[in-house]
Amino acid sequence: MAVIDIRCPQCNGRNVVRYGRQPNGRQRYLCQDPNCPRRIFLLGSSHETAMAGMPVAMRQVLERALSGNDIEEIARELRLPATTVAEVFQVLARFNAPPAGVARNPSSPRRKRASG
Repeated sequence: MAVIDIRCPQCNGRNVVRYGRQPNGRQRYLCQDPNCPRRIFLLGSSHETAMAGMPVAMRQVLERALSGNDIEEIARELRLPATTVAEVFQVLARFNAPPAGVARNPSSPRRKRASG
């Protein structure tokens, strides 16, 4: 039987016990360190959980986009239409704030009123 060293992701302490299960069946853990601000946690709950609910094609597009590939490269590698990859980029852009000084919707610039 394999032994897994489980540590609290907040305080990195080893004083951790199993603490039931989530409704989806994942194991919960409880940090028993009294100074730890985080008490209950799941293993691997950051990146894996966020990616778990995504469709496979969207996940692959995202991974390649984070590697620095552009739309045409990703479409060629995954054998997808470039329009599909562009749609995934548009969906992902809705969840990210634009950099400072960049307009949210550049296709509709604000018009100045004509004086007079």
